[in-house]
Amino acid sequence: MNRERGPRLAGPSGSGATDPELAALQEILRLAEDDRRRGIRYWFDPDLAVALRDRVRGLSGESTAPRAMSLPPRRAPGRIAAAAAPAPARAAASVSAAAAPTDDARPGTSRPAWGLPADAVGRADDWRGQLAALGAEAAGCTACGLCETRQKVVFGTGSGVVPLVFVGEAPGHDEDMSGEPFVGRAGQLLTKIIEAIGLTREQVYICNVLKCRPPENRNPLPDEIASCRHFLESQLELLRPKVICTLGLFAAQLLLDSALPIGKLRGRLNTEGRWPILPTFHPAYLLRNPSAKAAVWEDVQLVRRILDGGEILG
Repeated sequence: MNRERGPRLAGPSGSGATDPELAALQEILRLAEDDRRRGIRYWFDPDLAVALRDRVRGLSGESTAPRAMSLPPRRAPGRIAAAAAPAPARAAASVSAAAAPTDDARPGTSRPAWGLPADAVGRADDWRGQLAALGAEAAGCTACGLCETRQKVVFGTGSGVVPLVFVGEAPGHDEDMSGEPFVGRAGQLLTKIIEAIGLTREQVYICNVLKCRPPENRNPLPDEIASCRHFLESQLELLRPKVICTLGLFAAQLLLDSALPIGKLRGRLNTEGRWPILPTFHPAYLLRNPSAKAAVWEDVQLVRRILDGGEILG
């Protein structure tokens, strides 16, 4: 659909009229419906979807009475995330809403029937105490200039009971104020991504390459990464994850020692280093590019299958 011109609508007098707002809303709904058909149905607020449909009907001069909305057709992309879902997830898609966990009471919104993954193993008996001591050390770090502009050091969060670690880039404003990683809009989306594979933030561990916010959320500088990387490496050594999911470019390039762009790195499990690593897009990127959610859905399903022992780590 041409986003600039929008669809031609029949106004109250029956004459054609161009309504850019309607065109934009139809595009948003189309993207949401595409994701819903792929099983990515828990990343959208159902109340928002209803409100958008009502607004579209109002702009079209239609009744806002509840009914199924027919969206303009959209060509399906080449890779369909649902095809990569494990068998239990595909089977669960046919389960009624009354028989499976759902985000709302509407039919057809059943969640994949993920089981509980195995707990982490092989850690030191006092790994929690060592992790806390490392966090205290990071709180007083003055190794780079970021110590002069930060509000709080953002070390990491989560119980780490499940051996999965998400590694992002650096704290933003919300994280700098709270001292906890991924609490802004991107963090809220990450929470939903984690919940989509049957886990919670509290079960996994979430951290960043940098523990302090770069001013104005600029990209991390090489010397800042070099000064801070030992904290991340020590965190991973204590947590001994079964798989690491990197979020965005900087975490992937650092842990994979690569200069490739994230589009080349994502979706490929790397088992050559100390830890199995699966890079994917950063949640902030998804907020700007909703169509990339399908790729991330495929990636996190692979992460979940690794946790469940369904992938051979070569």
